Amino acid sequence: MKLLLRFTLLSVSVVTAVNTVFAQQDPQYSMYMFDKMAINPAAAGSKDAMEATLISRDQWTDIPGAPQTNALMLEAPVTSQKFGWGVEFLNDNIGPVSSNSIQANYAYHLRLFNGQLSMGLGLGVYDYDINFAKISYKDASDPMNTYANSAQIVPNADFGLYYYSNTFYLGASFNHLIQAQQTSNSPVDSASFRPHLYLMAGKGFQLSQNVLFSPSFVVKCAENAPLTADFNADFLLQEKLWLGAGYRTDYGFTFLAAYRALESLQIGFAYDLGLNAIGQAGGGTYEVSLTVDFGKRKMVQVSPRYM
Repeated sequence: MKLLLRFTLLSVSVVTAVNTVFAQQDPQYSMYMFDKMAINPAAAGSKDAMEATLISRDQWTDIPGAPQTNALMLEAPVTSQKFGWGVEFLNDNIGPVSSNSIQANYAYHLRLFNGQLSMGLGLGVYDYDINFAKISYKDASDPMNTYANSAQIVPNADFGLYYYSNTFYLGASFNHLIQAQQTSNSPVDSASFRPHLYLMAGKGFQLSQNVLFSPSFVVKCAENAPLTADFNADFLLQEKLWLGAGYRTDYGFTFLAAYRALESLQIGFAYDLGLNAIGQAGGGTYEVSLTVDFGKRKMVQVSPRYM
């Protein structure tokens, strides 16, 4: 356990040290506990079957041009080779910016104590488009007002560490390690990817034969954005129904429900209730997910499938 303690302290120290250095450019996910590969490439193949997940998120529905995200993720373990693989397809839109990306993730899983330590690498490309004509400029003489559009294909690289057992997980990921320029005609250095740091952890507690309690959190750090954290408390009832609520620092609350309609199918829904200025002005935020398993899941009550 000393190794896990050192890993935790190191991750917290790194997140704290770079709080003023790093920019929030990645999509926000309220149901991160179900789809950890969206944050950490080392989580690829950590579940006990091949899985496909579709996520759609509509943020601040009362604000035109607010973030809209659609993602498709495929992942599977290769037990005989001790590794897992994953593929992510992402479409993300916010105001004049539209990006499409594809990323392949590889994770090597090493047995450690009562769980697995995974090291993962993700490599991909972004098709990053900016339509400057959609921007309303307060000052018409702004030099940016002369731009029509920009299209740029840029590389991306993520790295992560992830430890998990039947009842616990802990991970740290370092995303956008390649600070690629996002636009072909912007004179400002800020129009490029900046490294992001994520720290996440969760634990499952079997309260009774039919009730599992799973608290979790994720800490997010990026340049020019405040350090934020999500703290969640979720309950799994009868191995079928997830109900949970969480708090996002400096924003408000999140609520989620997920139902395993079939042994191989889970449907999830989350709602964000913003209490800060933009949260109240922007209205609700909705997130839905659909997860399909291609393979029989293990019949245990506390498992990585539920974490």
